[in-house]
Amino acid sequence: MMETFGRGCLYIILGIIAVMALAFIVGGTITIPWFILIPLIILAFWAASKKGK
Repeated sequence: MMETFGRGCLYIILGIIAVMALAFIVGGTITIPWFILIPLIILAFWAASKKGK
């Protein structure tokens, strides 16, 4: 359980870094609405749970 949580958090952090790098390259700000962000967080934890099995 904790391994899945840790891996999910890692995926979310890597995703945030990727979005920040993209924003830096584009030279602007990227806004992600909450109704898109919440499924992405769920998807990250789902992918982490599948990888653990």
